[in-house]
Amino acid sequence: MRILLSNHSSYPGAPGELELVRVLREQAAAGLDLVTDGQLGADDAIAPLMARLDGVRLGAATTLPGLPGAFRQPIVQAKLRRHGALCVDAYRRAAAHTAQPVKVVLTGPHTLAHAAAIATTAYRSADALADELSVILAQEVGALVAAGAAAIQIDEPVVLARPQDIRRLRALLEPIYDAASGRAQLVVATFGADAGPLYAQLNSLPADVIALDCAGREALCEAIADTGAGKPLALGLIDGTSPTLEKAAALAHRLEGLLHRYAHATVYLQPACGLRRLTADQARAKIGLLALLRDRVAGLHR
Repeated sequence: MRILLSNHSSYPGAPGELELVRVLREQAAAGLDLVTDGQLGADDAIAPLMARLDGVRLGAATTLPGLPGAFRQPIVQAKLRRHGALCVDAYRRAAAHTAQPVKVVLTGPHTLAHAAAIATTAYRSADALADELSVILAQEVGALVAAGAAAIQIDEPVVLARPQDIRRLRALLEPIYDAASGRAQLVVATFGADAGPLYAQLNSLPADVIALDCAGREALCEAIADTGAGKPLALGLIDGTSPTLEKAAALAHRLEGLLHRYAHATVYLQPACGLRRLTADQARAKIGLLALLRDRVAGLHR
């Protein structure tokens, strides 16, 4: 079995090219096979993406069940328009500074739609808004693939708080998966809650890899250990919200259990969520654990 290391999404740092270079170098130095641009300067995963679309203004900070942390709520006041690429330039800047593949992270249509307030007759419901966002994100994925992106992650944490929407999420992700068209690896990620009750359904989503928050999620870990995986997994073993550094021996024991019935040729190890809430020193220590874990278990799963 090939064990690869990845960053989940964010990484602590300020906006600017020098900070971008530092963030990319620290991830590469830790041995990560797949890095991100760290989402530098973004205080949350909702507002920056939505603010790039015409028809949106940003309101006050708020929270949403299923979405960790506060975010500035997008207020949709007209039909959405994407007049150009949303994050292709950011991808190109990052890719120019590293030899490692850069994973682009986008918040998905279901989560974005339920995080937004609708103040227009253009969309009658969050479902209608999610349909529009699915089309827009599919266009963005197509542009990213054309720019050379090899991996794209779609974050959909809100579905864990709305499990009745899992079929709806599957339909929303289909156009995005089609846009990747086998030229880029599409990762679908949930985090912030225990995905155990939805684990079987998550394996049926249109994706090449399912990324899961396993840090302290006992029901999910039991489901993976007992049943294996329908699709390759990215296992989020390290808690990106806590500065406390986990014990390598305990994580290795947990990983051995998770891989007991795992039959795919590749598995990813990564933080359970973004690292933006940590200091740079804490983040380095967290991602440094990933290589240690790989070294401890790789010989048993070749």
